[in-house]
Amino acid sequence: MSVIRCTWCKLYTSSYLSCNLYLHIFMTEIPQDFFKWDVKQRLTLLEATVYWTGELVTGFLTSTFSISRVQATKDIALYLSLRPDNLRYDRSLKRYLITEQFKPLLITGSPQECLQVLQASQSAAPPVVTLMSNLPTVEVLASPTRHIDVAVLRPVLQAARFGLVLEIGYQSMTSQEPAVRKVQPHTLVFDGWRWHMRAFSYSHNEFRDFVLARIHQASVIGKPEKLSPVDALWERQLTVEIGPHPGLSDSQKQAVERDFGMVAGKCSTTVRAALLSYLLLSMRIGKDDYQREAMVQQIVLLNREELQPYLAF
Repeated sequence: MSVIRCTWCKLYTSSYLSCNLYLHIFMTEIPQDFFKWDVKQRLTLLEATVYWTGELVTGFLTSTFSISRVQATKDIALYLSLRPDNLRYDRSLKRYLITEQFKPLLITGSPQECLQVLQASQSAAPPVVTLMSNLPTVEVLASPTRHIDVAVLRPVLQAARFGLVLEIGYQSMTSQEPAVRKVQPHTLVFDGWRWHMRAFSYSHNEFRDFVLARIHQASVIGKPEKLSPVDALWERQLTVEIGPHPGLSDSQKQAVERDFGMVAGKCSTTVRAALLSYLLLSMRIGKDDYQREAMVQQIVLLNREELQPYLAF
């Protein structure tokens, strides 16, 4: 749940907003200089919050931007003057709710935009390099993106944010036909290739991973009747040690050690037990890494015995 909780405030109140790398995700029907910079960021946060979570509390703006309640109210009034049919105030809940007529003004509302923001918000450091000039030409390969339906992503985000239960239609690769599952998601995970949600499956009575692109239908069915158990694999941290393939020559081993910044022939990284298989897959490490051709494999898992209880192979 923590991945979703403050994503938008992390992004829009950080130096990311100074970087053209992220500004390209915003679309607007009004002139770029129509708003002051700070006002546009607050309105963008307002719109994104409502669109992806379905609601907005005035106090969220005041606490995120350290502005007065009066200023936050003015921002909401300004937004409503531009998109009067996007929000409605619920007096009983004391918050603004999204309407069925919602039409984005400052964001695209695409799943790719939202997931890009989620990924950027978890970056270890802001991409300051994008502020530099006189940089060399760069070409970045873009892998094909998996299609994720907005009608799926929005309830998934809302359920993860507010601790709600979902009913999803899911096509598992271990089943020939799709099935309906009752789940409670708590975190979205990007493994470098695809997005999935870590969720407690009431259908299986255990925590499982559900690939977002394989969910063809999702709807919120309410609050859980009881708290889901602790996700032991998620909470457990493991140390993964890798080193050069023993079949490499000494000079080749030294090259691999430099590649990964290894010390004394190894390097270590920490990963949640629930994500161990994704990390090893990204490094092409499997049960046969020692048997594979050294020039193809290049790196191997050194502490396999220690990690054996958590390995999927």
